[in-house]
Amino acid sequence: MIDTHGPAWHILPLTIADQQVHLDYGQRLLTAPVPSPPILYWSQANRKGLVLGFSQKVTHVNVEALQQLALPLYQRQAGGTAVLVGPDLLALDVFLPPGHPLILTDVVESYRWLGETWAAALDRLGVAARLVLPAEARAQQALLKQPATAPREAVLRRACYGSLSPYEVVGPDQRKVVGLTMIRRRAGSLLQSGLLLRWEVEPLALVLGLTAEEQALLRSELPHRAVGLETLAGRAITAAEVIAAFEQALLARSSSPRLPAET
Repeated sequence: MIDTHGPAWHILPLTIADQQVHLDYGQRLLTAPVPSPPILYWSQANRKGLVLGFSQKVTHVNVEALQQLALPLYQRQAGGTAVLVGPDLLALDVFLPPGHPLILTDVVESYRWLGETWAAALDRLGVAARLVLPAEARAQQALLKQPATAPREAVLRRACYGSLSPYEVVGPDQRKVVGLTMIRRRAGSLLQSGLLLRWEVEPLALVLGLTAEEQALLRSELPHRAVGLETLAGRAITAAEVIAAFEQALLARSSSPRLPAET
């Protein structure tokens, strides 16, 4: 168990606004001249839009479909690939100031505590979930190097929820429900996570598929790669319920006896 003790968390209420507002807030935290306390920033975009990862090119987007669906396009500073934001995605940014005990030298292990907290939160909601172990993520990433599977995986990985990374959270059948990414700067570390309240494939298939064949692949395979919380739970779960469960899980973790950090 990684030590989560340190300065008290500053928890901001859920903010619903244009996605650019949320992206700009995260950047302000990472460029602030004076270190902030550890912050939880909950957010939802007030309309659907497509957010590309830092190194993802617009050439991997079907611009005509994007325009037909009237989806605004954004780009984040964190890695990873495209995410469809809007009312179906609940996002959490976690800012850790320099020197916080959760900022580890091992970048991959720095995700573990957040994935564990998300899994514990879903357990509180009666949803079975587990972490993606690093070996499991590496096994899927290896498919990109195999001639028989590389073209298919390259298309599916255009969607963030089309692939697995270490310590993300999946349901019992290995479909991803919580995605993770991170930005590290001298001013601190910003861990970003997104929980699928519901998983809508069709818009992603249209905007990430450059040909009819790619769209068909995304349409048929993405439902096997990710799942919405509503489907896992068998009932609608509000953002407020999720936020309360996560904060309770974090409080339980922070108040538990100190144990050595895992490495």
